[in-house]
Amino acid sequence: FNTYGPRQSERAIVPTIIRQALDENCPAIMVGDTSPIRDLTFVEDTAAAFVAAGAAELEFGHAYNAGSQRAVSVSDVLELVLELSGTRKPVRRDESRMRPQNSEVRALLADSSNLESKVGWRAHTSLRDGLERTIEWWRSRLSEGRVRREMSYMT
Repeated sequence: FNTYGPRQSERAIVPTIIRQALDENCPAIMVGDTSPIRDLTFVEDTAAAFVAAGAAELEFGHAYNAGSQRAVSVSDVLELVLELSGTRKPVRRDESRMRPQNSEVRALLADSSNLESKVGWRAHTSLRDGLERTIEWWRSRLSEGRVRREMSYMT
């Protein structure tokens, strides 16, 4: 499932959108297909799941998924980032960001009930709160000049 938060590589969709939304050198937000559905879990919740699972005596041969159990489209994430960041940049579809046909997982949603029933773990951070925290981290990085200017939209 998809973990997001501060310090995440821009190879993932959430930091890619946030970076482009906040970077004054980026004239538009370039995206591929925004229709896939994802289960996004804030990094602190994912780390807590690993700690809880590591401390427990879980049975082998069972899946223990850690996810928010909330489905959100990439389009919805994009709209929320625009709202939270106050960005009014245009959003453009970039064909070079499209995945090859039949290679995209259309929907990815965690069933964390097994992990919750065995160790009591569940995600606590809402998507809005996690994105706000991640946006603030990116704002700080950009204002300090601590981000390399190597993205394709910079050329």
